[in-house]
Amino acid sequence: MQICIFEDEEYYKFEPLIFSRPVFDLKVGISTIREKIAGLLNINYYSVLCREYLQNTLDYQSDNILINKLIDDDYLFINGRIFPDKNISSIISLNFNNDLVFKNGDVILAIYLSKESVKRIFDVDKPVLDKEKLLQLPSHNIELEYFTYLWELLNKNEYFLNQDFNTIKDTKIVRQFNQSVYLINEKSIYISDSAKLGYNIVLDASKGAIIIFNDAEIMHNCVIYGPCYIGNNSLVKSNSTIYGGTTIGNFCKVAGEISNSIFMDYANKQHDGFLGNSYLGSWVNLGAGTIISNLKNNYSKIQVELSFGKVQTDLQFLGLLMGDHSKSAIGTRFNTSSVVGFSCNIFGEGLTEKFIPSFAWGSLNNKNIYAIEKAIEVAKIVYSRRNKIFKDSDEKLFKHIFNQTTLIRDRYGYK
Repeated sequence: MQICIFEDEEYYKFEPLIFSRPVFDLKVGISTIREKIAGLLNINYYSVLCREYLQNTLDYQSDNILINKLIDDDYLFINGRIFPDKNISSIISLNFNNDLVFKNGDVILAIYLSKESVKRIFDVDKPVLDKEKLLQLPSHNIELEYFTYLWELLNKNEYFLNQDFNTIKDTKIVRQFNQSVYLINEKSIYISDSAKLGYNIVLDASKGAIIIFNDAEIMHNCVIYGPCYIGNNSLVKSNSTIYGGTTIGNFCKVAGEISNSIFMDYANKQHDGFLGNSYLGSWVNLGAGTIISNLKNNYSKIQVELSFGKVQTDLQFLGLLMGDHSKSAIGTRFNTSSVVGFSCNIFGEGLTEKFIPSFAWGSLNNKNIYAIEKAIEVAKIVYSRRNKIFKDSDEKLFKHIFNQTTLIRDRYGYK
């Protein structure tokens, strides 16, 4: 039986991060949902189903992951929005005799199909999930949790950071550090042998695990509270304070005060200023003095404005949700629960608007469009600074997202 991880029709609720990646490639804890599912099921060879325009942009560096392709076999399809924890094993442990859909309410979380049914329901060379066909199959209700909106990954990040620590703690390398590195609750701290730690550093894991991965560097005079993850080749600059529930992805550079936030790979916040309860995409850069509000002055529950409408949450804290390749100028001030799309350049006086569409140039009194040619030119420069190649597939992705979001910019008055 083969495994396929898919994104369903609700992917759009995870904007602005999903313009440039499938839902299952969002990070929570130390890795993506997809990587967690594969690890829990102990699989190396599997398929993924995602939007067609994304398939040529996915670089998994593995020939064992089939993108939008199925082989001739029985399949267990797993929704990429499912909570990637040990409860997934309750599906795998069942004996499959007939086609079966696993649902929680109206959400399809998993589907078992015989290879004959796979051929009947899918075009195996260009497979697309047809929910109407699937709902005609026998179904079984399962009480497994799933994500619905992007900020829910922030809410569960502490849980998944501690869970992830349990998968690596047995490989902890005991090291000697200089006497000014203070480890609190050392049994809950993992530090890669190649990580670099400066002087006067406090790692406090009394409330959760701390994981510092390969070639990461923590400069002098930093305090890190768990649960927290610092990814491969990432840099925490001097005098920074990082609080619990924070994931810093690979090749990031961070500074200042950060709390309960997730950074995708290659995201930068290199200066002082507060960032809390926020999710940043790849290639984001926050200029010096950028400040993010994560709490309303009247302490009321937060409403989030997305391109398809406003969503009332039960949250009291939510900061910035920023899509890939977006940047803020020095001194930018983001309102509580701000949403910034893909490839925006944000500047201007006062608090920004709470929703800023993709390819916006400015905010408030400067509602201009970031010209696609200029956006691509800047992205190429940014890639070269990190010794990365901006491919034809990246350029096609930029142009697709630009065209896809035209009506949204029109609606918000960007010209």
